[in-house]
Amino acid sequence: MIQDDTFFPHPAYRTVLGYPTGDETVIARRLDRLRHFGVERLTAHGASQLLAVPVLGYGYCGVVLSALRHGQPVAIKLRRLDCRQPDLHHEARLLQHANSVGIGPRLHAHSDDIVIMDRVDGVPLAAWLATSRSDDALKRLLHQLLRQGFELDRLHLDHGALRYPGEHVLIDNDRITLIDFSHASDQRRPNNVTSLVQGLLWGTRLAETFQSVQDLPPQDALRSVLRAYKQQPDDASFHTLCCALALL
Repeated sequence: MIQDDTFFPHPAYRTVLGYPTGDETVIARRLDRLRHFGVERLTAHGASQLLAVPVLGYGYCGVVLSALRHGQPVAIKLRRLDCRQPDLHHEARLLQHANSVGIGPRLHAHSDDIVIMDRVDGVPLAAWLATSRSDDALKRLLHQLLRQGFELDRLHLDHGALRYPGEHVLIDNDRITLIDFSHASDQRRPNNVTSLVQGLLWGTRLAETFQSVQDLPPQDALRSVLRAYKQQPDDASFHTLCCALALL
């Protein structure tokens, strides 16, 4: 049995396990479940701070922690105890669905309140774009992102948060990973490519970066190409869109 003092790198992480209330019954249950899943210990890693300790991230529904599982780094999402969402099964199922086409952090295990997946040590897209990038690097990024959006569209899976992709895309050298499928759905019409084009090229801070280095077609012309893609999101219409953006 792993002792608590070796599982938690700092005492505050025990409370984070049941954030925000610190309910001891929930903490004990989650600790048992994590051990059952093969998690050896949490690790003090991440750019965000919660209760004065590093975490990978947190939002209205979950807290994401770094850990070791079978000796390998993983990310663990825990459902917040004040979240209206009853469990994380839906998010885990859709992440696994995205994994089937090589998108998103690889899912390892999940339960009602826990999702264990690959830890992606990348830089958020917004931070990556904040430094000077070459025209070719930006074109490669845009093409790879749109390709992932296209794969999700073909899978009939809408990510749900790509209109503002700055914090939902991590970049690690040449590897681009879409994260956070908490808003995803396979019940509505997918709009991943359309959302990415709008979020990256129109009316956002990210768009200013692309517009400064890339000669984009007029918005009216691009809307026409996007409309054709939405009507029939296939290889031909995606190719036409990429050509219109001078990505091919």
